[in-house]
Amino acid sequence: MSRVLLPADMLRRVWCQSCQIGLFAVGVAGSVQGASAQTVQRYSDPKDNFPISAAVQVPAGAETVYVSGLGPAPDRASGTTTAEQTRSALDQISGALGHFGMTLQDVVQMHVYLVADPRLGHMDFDGMMQAYRSRFSSGFPARTVIEVPHLTNPHWLVEIDVVAARNDLDKKRFLAK
Repeated sequence: MSRVLLPADMLRRVWCQSCQIGLFAVGVAGSVQGASAQTVQRYSDPKDNFPISAAVQVPAGAETVYVSGLGPAPDRASGTTTAEQTRSALDQISGALGHFGMTLQDVVQMHVYLVADPRLGHMDFDGMMQAYRSRFSSGFPARTVIEVPHLTNPHWLVEIDVVAARNDLDKKRFLAK
């Protein structure tokens, strides 16, 4: 069964093909500068075991992908609790990053927008953290959690946007042509 390309898929394919050309040029230029390429560096207080990085340094020349705010998948299986919806939103983000050969481990910055869970009367930070910890056990992004009065979809309890970066250009995977 062949995949039907929607306009967004066609645009993404064109963008990825042009990225391959640009990334090839970056890879050639990078190899001229020497083999000791810098990597993404994550910094946190060694006395603090909270699962976020206080700062993340992305070296020049790293591939960077910005993923717009995503909420839970538009189906009943995505859940009605903050924990369930956060897991679903992170799955959505993982899928978006997959188009660029990246994973959640490449996320360097995250903004989490939470609304009050009507059953609790306040935002469910613990529920969000439960889902977050299930997807991030190391390589933590710098992260901000913000309580907002509402989101564009009235059924969402969470929306997340991320920035992902990596500089291992030799390990890139691209969409098949």
